[in-house]
Order: sequence, then structure tokens, then C-alpha cells
Amino acid sequence: MKPAVLALLLTTGCATAHLTGQVPITAPDPGIARVVVLEPFFETAEWKTTVRTEIATVMGGSTGLGPTSGSPFAQDVAVQRTVSEKPLFARVPMLAEEHRQVLAEVQRLRPNWRVTSTSGIEAITGPVSLVRVIVGEAEVVESNRAMKNLAFGFGLLIWPLLLATLPPVEETQRVYGALARYQLDAQELKGRLVRYPSQPDFAVNTAHLLVHQREFGLDLSYEEGLLANEIPREGVLIRGFSLKVASAIVALVEEQ
Repeated sequence: MKPAVLALLLTTGCATAHLTGQVPITAPDPGIARVVVLEPFFETAEWKTTVRTEIATVMGGSTGLGPTSGSPFAQDVAVQRTVSEKPLFARVPMLAEEHRQVLAEVQRLRPNWRVTSTSGIEAITGPVSLVRVIVGEAEVVESNRAMKNLAFGFGLLIWPLLLATLPPVEETQRVYGALARYQLDAQELKGRLVRYPSQPDFAVNTAHLLVHQREFGLDLSYEEGLLANEIPREGVLIRGFSLKVASAIVALVEEQ
């Protein structure tokens, strides 16, 4: 029975992440036309040292345990490496991708709005809602990964424990940050554009503007196999985060 359990673990354990939990809820569209300008995302997160797990493909005989008779077949092995980096949601490439996805999602949620980044305001006139997104820290608030890793380790010696590793890992990450809304005329907005080397688009000098601000802590729940490659999880989490930020932006813009 042990080979069958191992085969099942390899099948389910490598399943990549997918989101679970409640989808973001957005109020019905009142059909009001607005102009919404979304700045490139800012971040305030700290650098952290983390251990990342990646899947590497090696040929038979290259196990890292010394010379073997080998096999002509490729095999996937889990590789861990220690890196110093910002939280996923606050890395520069991810901020740009979140900005792109949120722009598209807000436009989908409110088709009567004109939604653009700061580079698209040249032809805009009249009142504008400027939205700033600040991405902060992220943390894992719920996880059964440690328990499953322990069961997997002992299961190599006591194989019935491997049965506990067959259900997927369940985790919830919470992303903190803030949204800010500024109301101003398009002509004034054009005169407040500034360029930062680290930003893919114009930022806005918001000094002396009235601000309507809301802090957030967005929960992203997902499942994945115990032995899953972590890289596909990143795209899943960025998508889930972008959907929730877009819904929060719609609520903030429509808030009185």
C-alpha cells in the first residue's frame, strides 16, 4: 500500500495553488459617469529574509547524493534557497502588474467610468477622482503547512502518516495597506505630475489636497499541494489581491 500512497502524494502534492474563500463583493453599478485616475502603486514594506521552495528538473543520476547508476529520465526535485526581498505584493514588478490588473478590473466593474493611469490624463477635462494605493506588510495568518511538513518528514519512516499530507495545504495571507482618494480638476492634476525613477508612470504631488483615506487588511485564502512549486502561487495571489483592491477602490470612490 505504501507505493500507492506515495504515488497519490506525488499526484496531489504537486497541485498548484488556487484561491478559496469569499470572492470580493461590489455594490451594484449606479451607472454614474466618472473620471478615475489611478496612480502607480506605492509600497511601505520592509525587507525580509525568507526561504523559497522551487522545483528544479534534473536528469537521473544527478541527485546531489554522489554518483549513482543514474536514469535517462528527468525528475523534479524541490530546491530551497534563502533570499532577502520585499513581501510579494510590494516588489517592483508585482506593483506594476497589480496596477495593470486593478485598472482593468475597476473599468470592468464600472463600465461608465473613464479609468486611466496618470499617463492618460492629457485629453481629460473636468473633475477627477485621483486614487493612490499604498501596499504595506503581508503576513500568513492561518496555515497548516508546518503540521503537514512534520507529517511528511515522519511519514518517510512511518508511512501511514503520509495519509495526513494528502489533503492540500490551506493558508491565508493578509495584506495591509491604504487607499487614498483626492478630488481635483484635471487641469490642476496635470500641473502636479512628478516623475520618480522607480515608477513606471507619473506620480502626483498631493501636497495641500484634501484626502479621503481608508486603511485595509485584505485576506487571501488558497490551497495547494504540499510539494507544489511556489512560483505559480505568486500569480494566483496577485490576481486575488488585485480583484479585492479594485472592489475597495470602487467603494472608496463612490463613498460620500
